[in-house]
Amino acid sequence: MNSGRQRRTPFSIADILGPSMIPRAPSEPQLPEASPDPASPLCALEELTSRVTPEAPLGSGAGVRRRRKSRTAFTAQQVLELERRFVFQKYLAPSERDGLAARLGLANAQVVTWFQNRRAKLRRDVEEMRADVASLCALSPGVLCHLTLPDSASSPDPGPTGPDSEPHLSDEEIQVED
Repeated sequence: MNSGRQRRTPFSIADILGPSMIPRAPSEPQLPEASPDPASPLCALEELTSRVTPEAPLGSGAGVRRRRKSRTAFTAQQVLELERRFVFQKYLAPSERDGLAARLGLANAQVVTWFQNRRAKLRRDVEEMRADVASLCALSPGVLCHLTLPDSASSPDPGPTGPDSEPHLSDEEIQVED
């Protein structure tokens, strides 16, 4: 049953620490320094940690850590085009994504990542607005009447007023899935 395995020999603390690290009583004779046994756990550990595998696949957990790619600095034109497209289309088909990436001089993965990050930002913004509305609704009417409107809201022709005059977006219209 034990035919395919190598037989392990027991090892001591001297195998791990080496002979010079073991405290000895003054009456004991000093042993000559010996090189560690090649089969000792310390040698095996040193050998494993000293190995460098240059082509280690991601997620393999082997040896070398790859340097993280630096953050992409998009040009103003690239961001403008990506934002324009995002306003009308939150998700891109692979062919649309490839075309947009080629047109903007970006890698396909950069476009994918930009859209993922932009959808996440939209979700955060929507949640923040909902929290703001909820906190305003919680205020008493006396406090609400003392709030001042921004200058842009006090235009000469505010248009129709009333509860139905503002555009209302349903949860389905603002729902963003990733």
